[in-house]
Amino acid sequence: MERLMRKLKKYLIPHPENDHRPHLLRRHTVFFVCGLMVVAEIIFLAGPSYLIIRSKLFGVIVVNALIDETNENRLASKLPPLQVSPLLQAAAQDKANDMATKGYFAHTSPQGLTPWYWFGVVGYNFSSAGENLAVNFSDSQDVTNAWMNSPEHRANILNGDFTQIGMATAQGTYDGRPAIFVVELFGAPAGPAIISHQPPTTGKSAVVIAKSKTKPAAPIRLAVATSGALTSTPSFVAVKGAETQNAGTPAGNNRQSAVSNQNNPVQNAVAAPHAIANDIYLFIIGLFVIALVLNIFIKIRIQYPGLIMGGVIVVALAAVFIVLNNQAVSHILVL
Repeated sequence: MERLMRKLKKYLIPHPENDHRPHLLRRHTVFFVCGLMVVAEIIFLAGPSYLIIRSKLFGVIVVNALIDETNENRLASKLPPLQVSPLLQAAAQDKANDMATKGYFAHTSPQGLTPWYWFGVVGYNFSSAGENLAVNFSDSQDVTNAWMNSPEHRANILNGDFTQIGMATAQGTYDGRPAIFVVELFGAPAGPAIISHQPPTTGKSAVVIAKSKTKPAAPIRLAVATSGALTSTPSFVAVKGAETQNAGTPAGNNRQSAVSNQNNPVQNAVAAPHAIANDIYLFIIGLFVIALVLNIFIKIRIQYPGLIMGGVIVVALAAVFIVLNNQAVSHILVL
């Protein structure tokens, strides 16, 4: 502890042993910290487009982080966590691949395939279901924040009717630039049913009808909310009270994995580079502000303008990088 205190005094507090010039504010330290921040920011900003986006591992890590963050938000609202359903995972991957391959971003594809089509492809019969989408992101926490700040998407995440979740990402091109598409599907399995499906007609979405063995046919009741601030198309979709087309055994809906954290702390850091970067910059700002205050007021008669200027430069540069990171977040689109 004594050794640590001597180090802190050497780097932060002006006194005769360091010639009243704290080492943290000296020119070589300022140059080193500024250079380190510049390199780190280049990696954070360019990485998603040129490095991370080409890594399949990043997609897996982001999916796991998003599932963890979704369940954390549900637990904070005193809701049970969602179980991971392999069927919903498969449906989400099919939808993500379709958007990435065809370069669109919408709940309904250019061919008129609705979200419920993908549930039917994997044989997931549901009593309640919903879909959240995102694109142009590189940080899982940014996506979660965007969804939670939207009343419609938040309603999906905190919907007490849902019991299962499936999520997937796919790499593609959107608006002429590389992008990662993310699909988050929610569901609650339905009981056995005999389902018929009418294929979509040109310009119209598919009509999905559920035929129960004991009840007459009942059409899906579709609830759609829009968000004009982001897009003119629906930003949220959820249905309740119907099942998808028949495609497999209803019992398959109950296949799920136990609720647990999908990522370890290192993977969570990889999935949230902007958040980690901003935390580092805030730490640097705090450290240099403390050094500046101590340097100015402990020996108010002994001042070195060069030291003060160096500290101010570090603080200003870190603040600029935080603003840049927040601007990068603003390009995220959610549906």
